[in-house]
Amino acid sequence: MADQDEEMEKILGRLQSLELRLSRLETTLNITEKEAAPESEEILHAFVQPLGVDSSNEEEIGLESKIGRFGLAWLGNIVLLFGITFLSQYMMNLGYRIFSILFGYLASASIFFLGNYLKKTNVHLSFIFRINALVLFFYITVRLHFFSSLPLISGKVISIVILLLLVAVQTYLSFRNTSQAFAALAVIFALTTAVLGDGSNITLPIVTLTAAMTIYLYYRFNWEPLLIGSLFLTYLTFLMWLFGNPILGHSPEMISEHHFGFMYLVGLGTCFSIIAMFRKKDSPSDDFLTSVIIINGILFTIILLLFVLRFFNTNYVPFFTVLAVLALAYSVILHSKSDWNFASAFYALYGFMAMSIALYGIFGLPEAYLLLSVQSLLVVSMALWFRNRLIVVMNSILFLTILLVYLFSTKNVSAVNFCFAAISLISARIINWKRSRLYIKTDMIRNLYMIEGFAMMLLALYHAVPKQFVTFSWTMAALLYFIFSLLLKNIKYRYMALGTMICSAFYLFLVDLARIEIIYRVLALLFLAAISIGISIYYTNRVKKAG
Repeated sequence: MADQDEEMEKILGRLQSLELRLSRLETTLNITEKEAAPESEEILHAFVQPLGVDSSNEEEIGLESKIGRFGLAWLGNIVLLFGITFLSQYMMNLGYRIFSILFGYLASASIFFLGNYLKKTNVHLSFIFRINALVLFFYITVRLHFFSSLPLISGKVISIVILLLLVAVQTYLSFRNTSQAFAALAVIFALTTAVLGDGSNITLPIVTLTAAMTIYLYYRFNWEPLLIGSLFLTYLTFLMWLFGNPILGHSPEMISEHHFGFMYLVGLGTCFSIIAMFRKKDSPSDDFLTSVIIINGILFTIILLLFVLRFFNTNYVPFFTVLAVLALAYSVILHSKSDWNFASAFYALYGFMAMSIALYGIFGLPEAYLLLSVQSLLVVSMALWFRNRLIVVMNSILFLTILLVYLFSTKNVSAVNFCFAAISLISARIINWKRSRLYIKTDMIRNLYMIEGFAMMLLALYHAVPKQFVTFSWTMAALLYFIFSLLLKNIKYRYMALGTMICSAFYLFLVDLARIEIIYRVLALLFLAAISIGISIYYTNRVKKAG
């Protein structure tokens, strides 16, 4: 006990010293006694832990305090909300409709003013009271027309306008209080109003405006949870509209007419795409914006596919053409305004994907494969312009996918075969030529294109020339590869020449010698022998010079 008393005396002495210094500062700054810091006893109570209380008891007391202060406050307000709404409904059932509405508004106003009164003394309870009051006020206003057998306001449009005014007031309160919670409440009120509107000309504009409002709030206050929550809620509301608003009791089936909803869908996707322009150059991490852009793209694509399958399954070309133009134009804008490679690459690839679908719709298969392969070269060119490695990587994967689909699902067309082979080799050459511009430190992508070109050239020649000249054509291709290796001083073309020679030899002995006429066998053997010996002499001389 003596040690505890001595320690307490030291603490009190230190506090008195601090209090003396603070009083001198107050005198110098002319601070009145009411504005002064709390008394020493309050400071002691706030910062000095009671002696003899162990750490486990402190944790239990902290948990108990949190449950008592916050948990019970929320529980009490939820119970109060339900109590007032049930009492208001009971009055309305008794026939006192106007009185029940007035009672609801009066209760809401009283709770709100009580919340304002408690601002300085109990911040968290004040906040909960105000949230409770705003929810109650919105609910009472909804009951003026909706969910009532004898509504006080018969016109749905008037009721919607009043609800939108409440959303505007709620948005103003979020600005005034710089409160993300109030802003979230405004978003919920707006989307609830959109659902209650139960009409394309009401629901869709409100959903789009809500998305725009959320983007503006993110721009002003950087409220990330509000943005990600609104992203999901707005698309969910759009999806509910597309399926006929089953939450209002309608049968859950897709609507019969589109009512130009695709225009609002594009507007919704555009709103959440604009955040790519808000990226700060000195931002340490772009993970959040990257997540929003990807989620927006996924949700937009899901609803877009549902929309197209329902309304535009035979006339989707104009839609995807416009979408491709918008996405590509936005990628160019992002590239010119920002150094963020991911965003420009994402919208460029999305635009090319839409372009691919449009080309398929215009030309069909297999003719569309010809243009899709040429489009791949255009993608590589844009990657060089943007200095973007991601576009090259994703395009190589997409090109390989299209090539495999063509090979396994479509009858071979000579023009398409040669086009795939040429585009593969040209792409590999361009990537090697401008590899420093793309910051590519590995040959994996270029090797992939060269392997694709090698295989497709063999396949194209096999289907294009008469069967007796397959070996001859492959040997000529090997000779051309060898010449390219000398001109470009690139060893990989020599590898392709050797590979083609080996394939020619196998084909000659396994197929040609048993099938073609004797004269063609002799010509094939002599030509393959001459080219093989010539290349062998080249390698022999090369080794001698190196030695």
